[in-house]
This record gives sequence, C-alpha cells and structure tokens, in this order.
Amino acid sequence: MPMGSASQGFRVMSGQKAGEGNGAVDRSAMSDQGIAESHLLTEAVEVNVLAADAHPVTLLGLQYVLQSDPAVKLVGACSTGKEALELCASMRPSLLITDVTLPDMSGIELCRAVKRSAPDVDVLILTACDDNASIFGAVGAGVSGYVLKDITPENLLRAIHAVRRGQTMVHPGIARRMLDRLTHITKDGNGGLLFGEKLTEREAEILTEVARGLSNKEIAHKLFISESTVKSRLRSIFNKINARDRAQAAAFAIRRGYVR
Repeated sequence: MPMGSASQGFRVMSGQKAGEGNGAVDRSAMSDQGIAESHLLTEAVEVNVLAADAHPVTLLGLQYVLQSDPAVKLVGACSTGKEALELCASMRPSLLITDVTLPDMSGIELCRAVKRSAPDVDVLILTACDDNASIFGAVGAGVSGYVLKDITPENLLRAIHAVRRGQTMVHPGIARRMLDRLTHITKDGNGGLLFGEKLTEREAEILTEVARGLSNKEIAHKLFISESTVKSRLRSIFNKINARDRAQAAAFAIRRGYVR
C-alpha cells in the first residue's frame, strides 16, 4: 500500500488528550507520538523492482505508477529475458515484474531461471494473457502473483506489497477459473503439475502453441527445447487427449481453455 495510506493506519494515539487537565497541550505526548510514527514509517521495507516487458509503453506506465509510492523503487527495466537475467544477477532486485510474452523466451521460462539463480526474488506476472496454460505454467514455475494489465494502478501497488509480504496475488478475473481448474490438478512424481488430462506443464505449453498455429520448429525455438522433444511430447499429448492430428489437438485446447 502507498506510504500515505500506511501513515494513517500506523497512527499512534497518546494516552492523554490535548488540552486535558490544565488546558495545555501535552507536548511531550505529541513528541512521543511523532517519533513513534516516524519510526514506523522508516521501517517500511523498500521494494526494489525490476521490470521486463517487450512494450516500451508498458515500461513507461510502470515507471509512472511505481514512482507514486515512496516504498517502491524501479531499479531497472528491460525488454528481453536475457537482459532480465543479467540485471537480476547484477542488481539483485527484490521483485521482478514480467509479461508472459517476451521476444527471446516466455515469462514462465524466465521465472524458472530466476528461481534457480536467485530464489529470494519474487516474480509477479503482469500480462494480457489469461489462458489456462499460461496461468498454470506460471504457477508451476513459482510465480508469487499473476495479474492482468487491466489492473488499476492502486491495485497493482497493493499486489506488489502483498507479494513482498509473502502472499500470493491472482487477478480476480481469473481467480474463480483457477479454483475450478485446481480441482482437476494433481502432482506428478517429480512435484510438477498434472492437468485434468494428465498433461504435464511442458505438454500443456506445447499444446497451447499448437493451438496458436506454431510449427514444431517454432515451438522448439520458443520453449528452448529440441524439435525432437516437441515431436515426442506431441505423441504423448495426442494419446492422452485422444487426438489423431494437430487440428483435433488445437480444437481440444480451445474447448478446454488452454487458449482464449
């Protein structure tokens, strides 16, 4: 929450009212109150944010929103996952805000890489993508929050502070859909997510890209895996969802909400 609001919530009241007794203001009590308020405000933890988004207008908007909160500092901004990883290593932000779609890798892949190299860095997804594969892929990668780009500036700041307090923030527009889908999700032997069709996270990502019309080569490039891996995973996917070809698999993905 912005610091202005926090100061009201942290108001410390004196035990003696001003003007009580001889009608004079108790300056000692007022001084103690001011010191207490000041101490509480200075204890607010500063959130150092790194932002990664392919669109300059989004980065400019983030800069404008974040600078309105004295407890939040934008320490860096970039447009690719590679740059984000380099900046995470050199600047050690406390929070990474990223989109699902980046030019060189997905925000999900970026989150996995960040969690391996800097597990203390929280990741908040800020995106326009509300398909199930992106949402659950991000959850499986270890994001601390997933909000859509129609969020208000005030709620984005609340989400940032909530994530740093250890809470998980999900955009209200997708929260119910997530709860509905969670009833069909279990864990595989390695702790990974399994969807209702027993698809692994990687298979769900590949199925989503098939539905978006990408070729095996394009999927391999986007997900940073080999083309042979894509082919073998597709055979597994077709078997699990009872699809004969890519067209049936794409239709299945659209019906089940993997793409929207």
